[in-house]
Amino acid sequence: MSKRVLVVDGTGRGHAICDLFVRTDPEVTVFYGPGCGVIEHDRIRPAPGVSLDNPRTAVEFLQQNPMDLVFVSNIDALSRGFVDVLRCFGYPVIGPTQAAAALESSKATGKRFCVDHGIPTAEYQSFTDPAAAEAYISSRPYACVVKLDGLTPNGDGAVVCDTEADAHQAVRRFAAEHGEAFRVVVEERLTGDEISVFALLDGASYVLLPTARDYKRTLDGDLGGNCDGMGSIAPHPAEDDALRARLRADLLDPLIRGLRAERLDFTGFLYLGAMITDRGLRVIEINARFGDSEAEVVLPGMTSSFTDVCRAVLAQQLSGERITFDGLARCTVALTQGGLDPGDPAAPPGWPFGDFVAGQPVTGLAAAASSPDAQLFYGRLDRGPGGVPVTTGGRALHAVGRGKTLADARTAAYRAAQLIAFPGMRYRHDIGADRILAAVG
Repeated sequence: MSKRVLVVDGTGRGHAICDLFVRTDPEVTVFYGPGCGVIEHDRIRPAPGVSLDNPRTAVEFLQQNPMDLVFVSNIDALSRGFVDVLRCFGYPVIGPTQAAAALESSKATGKRFCVDHGIPTAEYQSFTDPAAAEAYISSRPYACVVKLDGLTPNGDGAVVCDTEADAHQAVRRFAAEHGEAFRVVVEERLTGDEISVFALLDGASYVLLPTARDYKRTLDGDLGGNCDGMGSIAPHPAEDDALRARLRADLLDPLIRGLRAERLDFTGFLYLGAMITDRGLRVIEINARFGDSEAEVVLPGMTSSFTDVCRAVLAQQLSGERITFDGLARCTVALTQGGLDPGDPAAPPGWPFGDFVAGQPVTGLAAAASSPDAQLFYGRLDRGPGGVPVTTGGRALHAVGRGKTLADARTAAYRAAQLIAFPGMRYRHDIGADRILAAVG
């Protein structure tokens, strides 16, 4: 019997979720809204009328197109209450409610939740007064991170500061940009090994998924500011049975207890940005959806029917579901819309440094997709004149490589990336390289 699913997203993560459905279930058809017009798959169909900003558009789509389930995986939609609205209309939907999504959409809420429920995290304070934030920074005996409290469009709302002067500068910049809406979290800058932790929740229990390592800095060598991410590897090189046991006991178990205590309705993917420090695990942030670009290296490894898994989530029977993975390593490289003329100081600098010129024609997609051990996931792409793929945003697409080792996966990812071209294309050249060097001493 054919099955129909609506996925609400419009990023490389969303494409990876659509691919997961159709790859693991030959009978499912996915409607992807607003989706990406470049995806070519007979069972992934665009639903461009669904807007991430307005849950009414999803209701209108569903009234005309009955679905077996809806999977909301984009934080913009989640923070606007898509799950709450769709449930009011009686639709079977997976995703955290607006109140649960506030664990991500408000950094202060997420930090408060960690402290209240014994989840280890960095010392912090929240501020609405820039002068008070600066006084707090001056009183701290450590380097700080300054974060905007709310969501930011390019993941650039966190400034990791090397010095006290850097932190003061970040506060003053945010104050100038946001005026009376100024609200920041100032927290201790942690040192250690970053790890992306993922779980699938059904409202009563959870399943821990493979971990990953994300590269959030914009430039090679982990330089430059934070952005939505320039690539990822999976599994995290430190992952083993002992670490997974610690992740459950120290982070996920108390988090689930906290959700129950606060009566927060959370189903779907949970993503903890965490740090392995010399003082133990510490949560950097709570996210109410899968990471992008980590989704592109974790979800392709799942071999279980994701449709069946989602049915178990809706029935709150996830604890009895066995989710299997292929055990391969993966590496993804984000191909972004950089500046068109780096030699012209007046030209737009490109993403994520500032403005960029979208609409650039993309070539080489078919060749890259057919590259051995490679896969592409599309984000900010669409069809231009004559049906030619063109860029529409910062992170245009993700080139993914797989292999028995990280070195093999990394080689396959960069081989695919080098077959693709568009004016201003920019990407990091060192995703995963540090882990390979560390492994060989």
